[in-house]
Amino acid sequence: MPSLLDRLRAGADGARIALEVLRKSGIVRAMRPHALPGFVAAARLTKPGPHLATLLHARMHPDKECLIDGERRLTWRGFDTAVNQLAHALAARGGAAAPVACMLGNSADYLIAQQALARVGAVVVQIGYRSKPAEVAYILGNAEPTVAIVGAPYLETFAAAMKEAGSRCKVIVAGDAARPVIGEPWADAVAGLPGDVPPVARGGDGGGVIVYTSGTTGKPKGATRSWKSTGFDAVADLIAQVGMRTDDRHLVVCPLYHSAAPAFVAIMMSLGATSVLMNHFDPEACLALIERERITSTLMVPTMLVRLTALPPEVRRRYDTSSLRWIMSGAAPLATDTARRVEAQFGPVLWNFYGATETGIVTIAGPGQHTARPGTVGRAARGNQIRLLDDAGAEVAPGAIGELYVRNSMLIGGYHKNRDATERSQRDGFFSVGDLARVDADGYYYMESRKHDMVISGGVNIYPREIEDHLQTHPAILDVAVVGVPDPEWGETLRAYVVVRAGHAITAAEVADYCRRELADFKRPRQVVFLDELPRNPTGKVLKRELRDRPAS
Repeated sequence: MPSLLDRLRAGADGARIALEVLRKSGIVRAMRPHALPGFVAAARLTKPGPHLATLLHARMHPDKECLIDGERRLTWRGFDTAVNQLAHALAARGGAAAPVACMLGNSADYLIAQQALARVGAVVVQIGYRSKPAEVAYILGNAEPTVAIVGAPYLETFAAAMKEAGSRCKVIVAGDAARPVIGEPWADAVAGLPGDVPPVARGGDGGGVIVYTSGTTGKPKGATRSWKSTGFDAVADLIAQVGMRTDDRHLVVCPLYHSAAPAFVAIMMSLGATSVLMNHFDPEACLALIERERITSTLMVPTMLVRLTALPPEVRRRYDTSSLRWIMSGAAPLATDTARRVEAQFGPVLWNFYGATETGIVTIAGPGQHTARPGTVGRAARGNQIRLLDDAGAEVAPGAIGELYVRNSMLIGGYHKNRDATERSQRDGFFSVGDLARVDADGYYYMESRKHDMVISGGVNIYPREIEDHLQTHPAILDVAVVGVPDPEWGETLRAYVVVRAGHAITAAEVADYCRRELADFKRPRQVVFLDELPRNPTGKVLKRELRDRPAS
């Protein structure tokens, strides 16, 4: 237990960081004292949550651009008005009394819905817009929402899922749907409702979110998080280190229904920055948008960075990307070679973090660290306690590989209706998602693999991440994944799935030989399979379960 002195020191340190964030981000300069009474009066009507920043900025600088979604451009005043109107509609339909499902693309409607739900203290159930009816039906059955906000393009999928799950959700339809197959149009739902004040929040503890994990290892689990789990220490550390500012123009290309993208949007919105939405990632269109909107920051998964840096030089030279101050990578492992390509093309702008839906931000690595310490995900962000444990629960020595457990203020409350999975993930107040890592003498962490991805061949533990990182340095290899497959003699052997870079060629023998040069023989893939692309979920994680189940040819 921390002593009183420790707590006082921690409090003083936290206050110092908060002041540093306020000063460096530009929030202090943007303050308008005359607007504070109106903000306080409105905030008293609502529950705590990320929406409070919108209330503030709508009064501090109402005419500043808040959100850009194609041709749709919203000021902070316009955004706040839309949020209030939808919040009143949700309150009238019982949206604060039970979970509310959201199945929306990367759109202004998505962010309006999220803020409106926070404003009434609802629990938000995130549903990926690429989901199939059976997948949606599973979530509806598990979370049991009573209200849903669904984008028009996904109505048929959602209607089929409701029928399969026996759900009776009241559906609000976002987008162009004059005659929706189910539900009522958004415009009808908010017609005549006030936009200047939020509804009075009643009951409940302030709401939160249920994010269903990717399901790469089985049925998705609903990770539950309260809006009170802010992770202030880690977020403030991130803002201060990266230099996030009120004048940032943040490009959103990752799916908002997951966890990383909305977390970074929430940080940007808390600062009063401008968010620019891209519904579908296209590398050249992304460069064009960076130039047109003078984008200063973005979050991308490594797959996007690979595709961006693979563009021909003559294409990249068409666009001015000099406005970029920082690119954040996360959600999946960042290969050292990819990091080098990004920094060679865009300059020292690349940051990387390790975290998970369940843990929030755990470590941060800055520009230059990816090349100085190849493979690192950085050092622990403020407020994180990290342990690397063996199977017996003992801490491993520096340099040794152990399962990563973390304790911080961002941890989820558990998995919805899944006590067994919750308990299996916890040890003495620390939480693990099954990732294996090591730490060096200077406190820099390196992710090795998922625990279930580790391969045991002839009694030797092999971590595919090391082999993948090495193979991605080959000029002919664009993407690669290594998995273990059953073998009668060795128990498991390695199979590499390789995507060849356009305009290049490589054989299976050359792949094996390239490994033999730098890696121990037992780390050499015995099988090589060439694919046009690797199967990935929307956040960029390779679906290794699917690869393990594939035949060799």
